[in-house]
Amino acid sequence: MLYNNPMIKIKTIRYLFEAILGLNLLILTKILGLELSTKTFSWFLSNIGPKLRISNQAKENLYLAFPDIKNSEIESIIYKMWKNIGMVAAEFFHLKKISEEKNDRITVVGEENIIKYKNSGVIFVSGHFANWEIIPLILRNYRDKVGGIYRHSNNFFVNRWVVKQRYKNTTPIQIRKGSSGAREMLSLLKENGAIAMLVDQKLSSGVKVNFFGSDAMTSDGAASLAIKYNYPVIPINVERAKGSNFTISFHPEIKINRTSNKLNDIKTFTSEINRFLEECITNKPESWFWIHNRWDKKFNLN
Repeated sequence: MLYNNPMIKIKTIRYLFEAILGLNLLILTKILGLELSTKTFSWFLSNIGPKLRISNQAKENLYLAFPDIKNSEIESIIYKMWKNIGMVAAEFFHLKKISEEKNDRITVVGEENIIKYKNSGVIFVSGHFANWEIIPLILRNYRDKVGGIYRHSNNFFVNRWVVKQRYKNTTPIQIRKGSSGAREMLSLLKENGAIAMLVDQKLSSGVKVNFFGSDAMTSDGAASLAIKYNYPVIPINVERAKGSNFTISFHPEIKINRTSNKLNDIKTFTSEINRFLEECITNKPESWFWIHNRWDKKFNLN
């Protein structure tokens, strides 16, 4: 039987432990409330996170993105990054409250860039900035159908709960990454729906394009849909204001000079998306998820 496999048993025990930990954190955040839990989580992670081995990945990424950066700046960014991650973690347990209070907590900039395409399918792209979970819930102020793209968690105990929270509090249309998800996205766009995609993480597939001066495997899903089916792509930036309050900015549609070479156009379009992400990250580096292994070293050996 499958569960007689020792590795499967170890993983199952680990996943169960993670689920129990998550349940206890849920109880704690409900007791503390949104404001106190975000302060507690941000304090804890900003003090513990920089000491963890994974912060070495953040240092490598920062040196790669900003070769002239000072050590003191790196330490400050990593400290603030962990502080933000702590707030995001606490806020996820309070998505219902944030969703109910979204019009008071979230300031929208560039509203004209979303209203312009209210009668057509549209793709929104962003990165892991501030708290990215708020993107679908604010999009629903403007669109009836909003699809949120998610990565299936390996922890089957946790995955169902996480997807359920997003279903109830951000958007009921949850689309799993993968080939079946691609078909769902296209179907939704054809129904004049909207897709919200986070495109700043490394993939094993996609296209290799420049990101902060180094090659990086990058999702080409948004670019492919834009080039093949002429759907507009609107970039979004999320910035944290005070506490659990945010500014979400809708920028003008990304456009390129198209050629007869669709594959090359997709790569060019993806590069433009990366340029937008670079600008957002450069302006507020502490808001980005630096601990992700974004660049593949085999592409960037000196």
